[in-house]
Amino acid sequence: MSFIIDINEDQFVDQVIEKSKTIPVIVDFWAPWCGPCKQLTPTLEKVVKANKGKIILVKINIDENQGIASQLNIQSIPTIYGFVDGKPIDAFQGAQPESKIVSMVEKMIDATPGNEIPKLMGEADELFKNQKFIEALTIFEKLAGMDPGNPKIIISLLRCLIQLKRFEEARDIYESFDDSMLENEEILKIKKLIDNSSNTNSNLSHVKLLEEVKMKPDDKDLRFKLAESYLSASENEKGFNELLKIYEQDPNWKDNSAKNKLLEYFDLLGFNDTSVIEARKKLSSIMFK
Repeated sequence: MSFIIDINEDQFVDQVIEKSKTIPVIVDFWAPWCGPCKQLTPTLEKVVKANKGKIILVKINIDENQGIASQLNIQSIPTIYGFVDGKPIDAFQGAQPESKIVSMVEKMIDATPGNEIPKLMGEADELFKNQKFIEALTIFEKLAGMDPGNPKIIISLLRCLIQLKRFEEARDIYESFDDSMLENEEILKIKKLIDNSSNTNSNLSHVKLLEEVKMKPDDKDLRFKLAESYLSASENEKGFNELLKIYEQDPNWKDNSAKNKLLEYFDLLGFNDTSVIEARKKLSSIMFK
């Protein structure tokens, strides 16, 4: 079955309205003379192909199908409609960035009747938020079986493994990715977390550094090393607390090194991470007290 097809207006009911009751259909109204259409259509095709059968792209040449264009009040092209369960649920006009199209397609797939994935994702995300990482991981593993290759699921699964300090498992999954997955920005952040984890020796390094910091509490270099050691082992809250102590003592220490390291890990871990949420509050409190 082809997931990218050209149709005429006589096929619209069958190939769009009826078909969308079982699989989302994105409709591209275009014309051969339209410059923006030539920019947009390849991006649409790329996103649809990447979803491997979870959505269909239907292309309609308005020069040859003016009746349906008039019925849907198409006033400029390209015009894109997203149909789910026989109804249009989203639309836009003009060339758009790939991120906009990806967002629209994800919304359509999530809205497909009978799709359990959004509900399970919500449950797993809530468990992750409540730091129930093993329970969340169980659901994400189930989701990965239901929808292999879904970046959101894979990213969440990897973040669970990192929170559980199962770095080797996370690394093995990363090494199985194809080139398209390796271009994902969130995947690249996770790779950095995995790489950083290899820099830690063991919990003994924390103990040794902590003893040294207790003897030299004003030695910011030592405290910074302790923070990095904690962060490398996914002891994020402890690592953040050490960096916050440095920042509170001297915000400008070594060209804002403490703050920069905090911001780096806020970005790597994501702003929904519980330890990040708490550390951001503390950082704001110090900055604006």
